[in-house]
Amino acid sequence: WPEPVHRGSASSPQVAELMAGNTRVREPTKGSSRPVPLSAGMKWPWCILAGMSALNLALAAYLFVVWTSPGAVVPAPDQQVGILAFTGSATVTMIAALLLAYFGPPAPRRTQNLRIYVWKVWGFLLVLATMQLTMQIQLWRWKFIEDHRVLMPGAHPEL
Repeated sequence: WPEPVHRGSASSPQVAELMAGNTRVREPTKGSSRPVPLSAGMKWPWCILAGMSALNLALAAYLFVVWTSPGAVVPAPDQQVGILAFTGSATVTMIAALLLAYFGPPAPRRTQNLRIYVWKVWGFLLVLATMQLTMQIQLWRWKFIEDHRVLMPGAHPEL
């Protein structure tokens, strides 16, 4: 087991190595004058999450434009509330993911095992990604329904 590291932030090289799957943690070289950048560590999972959130925002904007265009069928109330909730959730998730990609997650507590800390960070990421994926599936379903809505000849679009 690696020795617990009680200093540094979550963007330190030790945490980055643990997140990459390395079980051995190396101490930083003594006398190194190179500063550790704020964005050190694993950024790609947070960038993927931000991309998923951006796609959800684009889908929500598309549906909003389609639903508010003249002559469009008024969506069901649950779709109206759903698009509002999905937009708010995707916005908050995208902002959080971009901040975590740039600054890194907060440092673990002094008494906390680094492996447990890494599992918590990955669990938080997995929960957010699952939520965004579920929202994305629903938004694609609504988009598919709107793209394939066919009106009967002579039917009024608002009925």
